[in-house]
Amino acid sequence: MKWYTVLVGFVTAGLTIALVTRGIGEPVPAALWIPGVNAYFALQLTGIGVYVAAIAGCIGALAILYSIKYMEPLEEEYPPTRYYFLTLLFVGSMIALALADNFLVLYIFWEIIGFCSFALIAYEYHRAKARDAGTKAFIVTRFGDIGLLVGVVVLWSWMSQMGSDNPFSISETIRAAMSGYIPIGVLSVAAFGFLAGAVGKSAQFPLHVWLPDAMEAPTTISALIHAATLVNAGVYLCARMLPMFAQVWWWLPAVAWIGAFTALLTAVLALFEKDLKRVLAFSTISQLGYMMAGIGAASVFASQFHLLNHAIFKALLFLCAGAIIHAVHSKSMYQMGGLKRSMPVVHWTFLIGTLALAGIPIFNGFWSKDAIFEALLEHHDYGVLGMLILTAFVTAAYSWRMYWLTFQGEPRAEAEPHDPAWQMAVPLGVLGVGALISWLYVDGYATNLGMGLPYHPVHDIGLVSLVRHTFTSPLLLVAGVAVVIMVVLGTRWRALGPPVPAGPRIWADVVTDTKAFGDWFWGFWVVAMKTVGMVLGLFQSGDLNYNSLWLAIGFIAVLLMFLGWG
Repeated sequence: MKWYTVLVGFVTAGLTIALVTRGIGEPVPAALWIPGVNAYFALQLTGIGVYVAAIAGCIGALAILYSIKYMEPLEEEYPPTRYYFLTLLFVGSMIALALADNFLVLYIFWEIIGFCSFALIAYEYHRAKARDAGTKAFIVTRFGDIGLLVGVVVLWSWMSQMGSDNPFSISETIRAAMSGYIPIGVLSVAAFGFLAGAVGKSAQFPLHVWLPDAMEAPTTISALIHAATLVNAGVYLCARMLPMFAQVWWWLPAVAWIGAFTALLTAVLALFEKDLKRVLAFSTISQLGYMMAGIGAASVFASQFHLLNHAIFKALLFLCAGAIIHAVHSKSMYQMGGLKRSMPVVHWTFLIGTLALAGIPIFNGFWSKDAIFEALLEHHDYGVLGMLILTAFVTAAYSWRMYWLTFQGEPRAEAEPHDPAWQMAVPLGVLGVGALISWLYVDGYATNLGMGLPYHPVHDIGLVSLVRHTFTSPLLLVAGVAVVIMVVLGTRWRALGPPVPAGPRIWADVVTDTKAFGDWFWGFWVVAMKTVGMVLGLFQSGDLNYNSLWLAIGFIAVLLMFLGWG
């Protein structure tokens, strides 16, 4: 069964890669799905969508192969059938979401990936922390999902009033908006709802609090959530709707500032964290902030290029973290150290991922971060640019601290760590090579990105132009300062000896215990919702006699109300 799942995963990956080379076309309606609502199930191979689908398919296949060995210790307590079924459903739903040309279909798969994340985060359901983390992810993201639902209904309602044959069509709705047929007031309401949905799924402030706790999931699922599926959905949604909502004066600045603030806040939180997976979780939120800021600068290329590169190096880092945790039986970086000698394969691949995350030349993260900086500069978003430059310096610091605590110094683990089996090592090697060379594909990527999207401004850029433009830009200084920060910190830490301090203990306690002042707010809503559920439970006790009584009372009340109106 497990190897059948691997086969399905790699076949899916191959098909998604084939979509990239197949050509971009018009929407392909399948059938009338809901009579009377005019909802056609339609797919469209857009330049943005096929790459998001390929990311989900390829990284999903590598994560499934990795799972063969990684999930073995859990198989006695948790039969693997549920795990592999949910993983395939997770990946397939993300692919369907990326290729949908129908708001209703998109929303359905949007909710399916939300359900899959809940079920997989809480996969080890015997552990209370895992159950609580899954529930928290489900509840917090629902706040954003309600906004998306409102936005979809508003656009559908207006398109229906216009007499559209397919009012849920994404491409037709964008075309109508760009032609001036949708009023700014309607677009404003929809823009707010879609932004709320993106903030929830892509874990942007203030809906970011669920993602660090989602680290209770198996590390393979963490890699999927952070690199291939769930969190990419919000960034993809904003990029797909960019030309429509850019007409709303406040939308682009809101996206840019939310992204920049989130990026800086969570980078600082990562600097104080001692749990390896939580550092990577905060770094994911921070990098998603970069992508949102790129969209706020109206640059589809910069944001999506960073989405592609981030997916590669973040999947690499999470799968390396899984191999480390598998070997040392701990998530705390203070119980690691010296692993470069006992785990050379993991060490070198993790180092590649770390340098890509820190934006060091010539690793893939460097090129796409610089593209975001350039886009913000050209868009005159100087405040946002300043915050992201500061974030880049903090990122260099926490990335190097993470690497240093894990691999440098003397071993602190009680176990005897070693490199993983080939099922885990092969995905690390593939992703490590990807983090080194994926930026070389920029010619084809930029050419295909805007195809099938006539209203998305995507400027072609070749490899030579990218290199020349990047290395002649004054913003190259940012990468230079990041290198200096890492060299200085490494020199100092080598002199001090292990362990590397997390910073002033009082501040570390404040930021990690409160998770940036968010949990108390969401905790209030959880209590409020439980209270509402208890009150409603008084009227739905499960006793047929009581339920029939309340049904009769409700029927009589409605009847009396209509008689009174009459």
